[in-house]
Amino acid sequence: MAAYLIVITIALIFTAYFIKGFSGFGPALILIPTLSLIYLPQQAILLATVLDLVAGFILLFSVRKQVQWKIVATVLATFVPGAYLGARLMAFLPIPVFKKILALFVLFFIGLILWQSRRAEQRTSSAKSGYVQFLISFFAGFGGGLVGISGPLLVIYFKLTYPKSFFRTQLIAIFAFGAAWRLFLYRSLGITVELSFTEWGLFLLTMFGAIAVGTYVQLRINEQKFDRIVALILLIPCFTLMLS
Repeated sequence: MAAYLIVITIALIFTAYFIKGFSGFGPALILIPTLSLIYLPQQAILLATVLDLVAGFILLFSVRKQVQWKIVATVLATFVPGAYLGARLMAFLPIPVFKKILALFVLFFIGLILWQSRRAEQRTSSAKSGYVQFLISFFAGFGGGLVGISGPLLVIYFKLTYPKSFFRTQLIAIFAFGAAWRLFLYRSLGITVELSFTEWGLFLLTMFGAIAVGTYVQLRINEQKFDRIVALILLIPCFTLMLS
């Protein structure tokens, strides 16, 4: 890979995982549409999935004693088949069509983030319906399999249903295993991204550093305003994908 593309990729990874460390929502919304301008969309999704897998299991180890495995298993029961169907569909889509679908998905999730940030303090016990959870988990998995973005649906559902300390722990486990399953699906479909050992090392070190910095900064900036700013920034790669 050309040196300038490596620098751009490092900057994108740092931005995405700084936001993850700061705001808590997944970096896929930033990484996948922007990296799709450098790589093929499927390759961008694979790279983002690998980074999510590594970060996810490191975080999971730190909270493993607080995980409610019954809840995690319930979500994964429909998340897994949803991701399988999404990944299978991705394998058959032409690249131009796939880019536009990716852009539409990101726009949809931007809307969810903005809506969720306005309702951040609301929580409803009625959202705990098993049918609602199964449907949300399935479509979150489907979105993850198709375009690599599964976080917002589950984040919003859990945030409106459970206390913050509880939902973050469960989502760490769900996203870690979800990333592992999606990586297996993508590799089984023959999706690859050619990177050297040095490039992988730089990208992983950047990810770790960005999470640490984002976590440190999170107490010093209003998260609700930050979510809205990030959502607006994400409009740029969305329109770029739509027009490409």
